[in-house]
Amino acid sequence: MPKKEPFPITIMEAVDNLSSMAEMDIAEVGEMEAEEGARLHGTQWVDPRDRNQTLDTIKGTFRAVHEYLEHIYKKDKQQLKDVEMQKGIQSIMQLADEAAEKMDQCSSLFKRTYEETSVTHLKEYQDLKEFYLKKITKRFEKVLETEEAWQQEWEQIEQNVLDIERVGLKDLETVKRDRQYELFSILDEDGNPFFNRNLLRHIKLVSNFDEVIQDLEGDDPLLRIKLIQDKQAHDIALEMKEKITPTLKSFYQNALKHKEIEIVMVMNKVIMALLLTANHRNLLQNAVGKSCIKYFEDFQYYLREFLSSGEYQRLIAFSQEKNDPLMQDIISLIHELCYLFFNRMATPQEMIGFIYQLIEKKGAPKKAKRSTKNSLSFWNMILDDHEMIRSLLLKYPNGPLFKTLDVFKNREMQEGFDPIGQGNMPCDLYELKHPSYKTHCLRIPCPTRQEKINQATVIPEFAGLLRYYSSHKKVLRHLLINLQDRTSWQEHARCQVLEGLQKNAEFTKSLIVITLPKSTDFYLQTDDYLKGNDVKAFMKQLKDQVESGESCGFYFPPAIAKNEIKSFLTKVIPFIHKTFFSEKNVLSRRNRLDFIEIFYLFLTLKLLDILRPDSFSFTCKDALDIGGSMSGGFYAFIKLLGNNFSWEEKEKDFLLWMFFGPPLLIRERAIDLQRLHRIISALSVLSAELEMDRKGVTTGLENLYDFPTLNKLRADEAL
Repeated sequence: MPKKEPFPITIMEAVDNLSSMAEMDIAEVGEMEAEEGARLHGTQWVDPRDRNQTLDTIKGTFRAVHEYLEHIYKKDKQQLKDVEMQKGIQSIMQLADEAAEKMDQCSSLFKRTYEETSVTHLKEYQDLKEFYLKKITKRFEKVLETEEAWQQEWEQIEQNVLDIERVGLKDLETVKRDRQYELFSILDEDGNPFFNRNLLRHIKLVSNFDEVIQDLEGDDPLLRIKLIQDKQAHDIALEMKEKITPTLKSFYQNALKHKEIEIVMVMNKVIMALLLTANHRNLLQNAVGKSCIKYFEDFQYYLREFLSSGEYQRLIAFSQEKNDPLMQDIISLIHELCYLFFNRMATPQEMIGFIYQLIEKKGAPKKAKRSTKNSLSFWNMILDDHEMIRSLLLKYPNGPLFKTLDVFKNREMQEGFDPIGQGNMPCDLYELKHPSYKTHCLRIPCPTRQEKINQATVIPEFAGLLRYYSSHKKVLRHLLINLQDRTSWQEHARCQVLEGLQKNAEFTKSLIVITLPKSTDFYLQTDDYLKGNDVKAFMKQLKDQVESGESCGFYFPPAIAKNEIKSFLTKVIPFIHKTFFSEKNVLSRRNRLDFIEIFYLFLTLKLLDILRPDSFSFTCKDALDIGGSMSGGFYAFIKLLGNNFSWEEKEKDFLLWMFFGPPLLIRERAIDLQRLHRIISALSVLSAELEMDRKGVTTGLENLYDFPTLNKLRADEAL
């Protein structure tokens, strides 16, 4: 018999559920009720058509909090004397009250099928309230004060302490879902942090909840992540070492005579750290002292130190110094290292094995027994895999919570948000090939460093990559498709500095930045666009959004002719409507979301058709959710266009890795479900139409692109 869990719902899940109940959008619930198969954003268990599941979860949530309080009351009485614990419990109870009231407002949307008159009259809720008031509050030894010293220190506005506690707990959902985690490392315009110590206290409190009442199901699988990261660092260094060997030999032939020169000394540090990372004796399972991942951190540190040094800046500024053989070798070597850092081969094998380990641990069939008869079943299997990974990880300490605690522990808040500099490494994902053209899709997190919300700078490693591109006789070009929202206060500074970089005379020929926002109200079809079902109005809005450019979040540089984009919009929007939506007069919200996602795929292909870059990337703040889903989705899109389309096992594994590997490796969580579901839903629509009328679809596409024989496009894992 399997081990019985202490409670059907853990206290961590219960707090998560209470947060989502309290913040539930009643309008969104109403929209969801009308759409088949819909799920409320960020809420797995709320379904107006499944009364039993929803009601059981609501009851189970209140029951889990009740049982947790009973556990504290009977076995850990000392904790009730702790002021911090008192604050935590009181804020949970206030959150429970707010959740019950919000669910009462939504009860009419659930077709009034509850047996009880309201959620606040549920026995589980009433029992929780009674136990709290009659047992817990009597054990409290101290009444909460209305103000605390930390409020003055952090210059917070005056408000009721319990209200601060409640807001802190609701913010935990954002932390646990890893939304806007970069704000823990970024200061506001006045130099103050965005999150106060109250939230940090709640993170610590909730991160310990499950450890008090829940036995973990065996070893935490995420403990293996560190080993995989260490091996990945070793593989990267080994590849870079092999590829720079000719340049390195030339450098040392000249450098041995000039060891005392400072720029040579720093270069030696860069190379030494790389060689130590490439040494298999320093792998974590072999190392006694520092491991490969630590040596690779040294490599990144010294590489940036070199690129930021005054000596390097003078070297690239004055052409006479470039004529010196030693200086030529130094420039060639440092820029080649930057190129290899961004273009290194992906090493998905170990992560693929880890992903299957998680899926099988949850009870799924072993990899050898997994089969998909068609594309639709394959897309459904990916969503099922996400649910298995997500539900399994709920049984263990929450990765993003501990990542957030690490930010404060390591004082990274003083260093700013620098995804690449903080271990989120780029790589070469796949090669897009056509008889007349080929390019590489790179995985590149936003190549910026940001200390304040209104200030961002491009990291020197990315500038080094562009200088490598410029050094070729035929200048290479990178197309950076920026998926961030330039209209949002969180992402505007990063968008602005990326879009401005291509205007720098040094990089004009080697970089093109185009912004296609994926977080605006229109893209998400929320707020004013939530109920706009009329197809003509929607199609006009889509065209206007793109043509309005910067005011709606889009950005096209002068390298893209406006008339060419307008001409494409005029053709592609009606084509999508006719081909994939049967020229319906009314489109549901789900239809509109699919329409927009398909449009983004077609527009991306058009940009490649026009610009023919040597490499391109789908860049968001961290290339995990938005960028990751788009990279994987575009790979699948190209596969779908192929004449003899069929998924080989290695291709399925590769796509699975693109979706799930980076979020697990970098943030110890699954990819964001909303982003994954969005791209999978669009691919399902594409698949269904291609299976019914492949010739008709591909013939229509030929009229939209200059690529001859479009179906000869291929996407293959980069080797």
